[in-house]
Amino acid sequence: MAMTTNTILLVDDNAEARAWLIESVLRPEGYAFVEATNLSEARAHILAQPPQIIILDAQLGDENGLALLAEYGLRYPFIVTTTRRSVDEMSAALEAGVVDVLVKPFEPQRLARTLARTLRMIKAVGERQALREQVDRQAQEFNALYTVGKRISGLFNTDEILELVVSAAVNLSGAEQGSLMLIKPETGELYLRAQHRLSTQETQRLRVKVNDTLMGRVIQSGRPMMLSGTDVRKVQTSLLVKSILGVPLSVGDKVIGVLTVENQISSRSFGKHDVHLLTTLADQAAIAIENARLFRAAERERAKLGTILHEMQDVVIVTDDELRILLINEAACEAFQLNDTALGQPLAEVVAVQPLIDLFEQRHTEDFVWRADITLPDGRVLQGQLSPLEGVGYGAVLRDITRLIELDRIKSEFVSIVSHDLRTPLTSIRGYVNLLPRVGPLTEMQQDFVARVERSMDSIVDLISDLLDIGKIEAGVDWEMHAVALHTVVREVIERLQPTADMHYHTLTVDVPDLPPVLGNLRRLDQVVANLIGNAIKYTPDNGSIKVSLQEDDGFLILQVRDSGIGISLEDQRHIFDKFYRVESEATEKISGTGLGLSIVKAIVKKHSGRVWAESELGRGSTFTVLLPRYVEKTK
Repeated sequence: MAMTTNTILLVDDNAEARAWLIESVLRPEGYAFVEATNLSEARAHILAQPPQIIILDAQLGDENGLALLAEYGLRYPFIVTTTRRSVDEMSAALEAGVVDVLVKPFEPQRLARTLARTLRMIKAVGERQALREQVDRQAQEFNALYTVGKRISGLFNTDEILELVVSAAVNLSGAEQGSLMLIKPETGELYLRAQHRLSTQETQRLRVKVNDTLMGRVIQSGRPMMLSGTDVRKVQTSLLVKSILGVPLSVGDKVIGVLTVENQISSRSFGKHDVHLLTTLADQAAIAIENARLFRAAERERAKLGTILHEMQDVVIVTDDELRILLINEAACEAFQLNDTALGQPLAEVVAVQPLIDLFEQRHTEDFVWRADITLPDGRVLQGQLSPLEGVGYGAVLRDITRLIELDRIKSEFVSIVSHDLRTPLTSIRGYVNLLPRVGPLTEMQQDFVARVERSMDSIVDLISDLLDIGKIEAGVDWEMHAVALHTVVREVIERLQPTADMHYHTLTVDVPDLPPVLGNLRRLDQVVANLIGNAIKYTPDNGSIKVSLQEDDGFLILQVRDSGIGISLEDQRHIFDKFYRVESEATEKISGTGLGLSIVKAIVKKHSGRVWAESELGRGSTFTVLLPRYVEKTK
């Protein structure tokens, strides 16, 4: 059965013919219909209620019924009935666009089939038109969303972004007005941040607590909210609407505001499609707000960084992985005669100071710390450290240590002079102390005092010797270099210190095979080995173990002294090679020392182009490693 909404206009001046059509076809098939007997009535019905189909008799008394076809043939489908069998008349009607021409008398089934076919055609045309309109509308919406998104991506002013989003929401949803409200963290209230078509009075009232409104429920639930129809209520302070749609603005899992569109006059409600549109716009707005916040934060940090770099006295240079300059501060420009044109250029092409290039080239080594002292053409000395910057490249910070070097030189000279001058009075004191027993017998207490004086003098002499030694080492005095069999040096030191180890019941294990020589100073290398093994004996409790090994690997000789002693804390490990530094603990308070032994070791190893480092754990012993390059005889 056809739907009763399918209205058919029947135009025929013959009452019997109309009754026959109604009773035979229209009423049995359930069609709604209206009747007209002439052209004037037909025109009035068309204007009052446009029909879906017009059944028109070709001859209406004295009137030519086809005149109605000429007027409305392009707007409505016509079925023409006639009593004449004129081929020309039928052809003209078909050419004018009629669906069918029925010559009276005709079978009712013929008209029923024609009506059904025509309605299917009308439905198909309507569906195609609706689909076309839907596609056009979606294309317009997509273009609008794309345009809004593109414009938003180029904006960093939050007010401009939000006004654009609200305007787009109102236009795309066909709403009368819209607003965007954000949460004020300090008070937990929603406050108006952008609006479109709101009155001044409404704008002034839009500051509401989250818990008090339907929009507050959007914030709390994080889900869209729709209200329409007869359910009219207050959703914002004294603001009445007939329909409203609100969607949350979310950044991550946090809801920061709500985007709403409203109808105050029209009762048109919003649908799921409007929800999707506003949700898309709300997501774009939230992303844009977050991007704008991040941009402002980045700008603040960039300004801070610029200020810091400008005010820093230290030289700062940052490069990418290919050593192209990314950042330099004013101190770097002054030190290396650079300017902004150096940015993006390879470091080696714009810097003429080779030690700086060498510092950056240390990135190819396996060292944990890349450092170098760099002497500038004006005589200043910069101490630089290079660090990898993940995702960026490399950064070097160089500090002017010219004054520190001069102070260290003055200090060394002073210490050397004082140490040398102390030897003469100490020699006299020691001589008189040795003569005391000859001038008369000493009591037991006097003998103890003399022994203490002698031990104290020995400590002072050792300290003076170490001070003079380290001064000579740093100055390069008495530094003849030749091929030295390091394994022989190690064995002789072990033989010399074996009695001391035996006194403490230490198990001294030696793994020192014959190996190629190193280029070095025999006396100084003896000091290195003696200091390391002597420390192992000194800081290992009785019945402990000490292992000394020497091996060759990839052109280097590696000396290791491992003990089961008291160990060194991680904090102390950072300073044990500093001058006069001694680990202070209950385990070391009764162990004598000057605090210069490891400083001397480091200075000697450095003069031999080697490295020394320590690995230790409290209560589990220490391992000291010395790396020295193997001697390579020069070919003539």
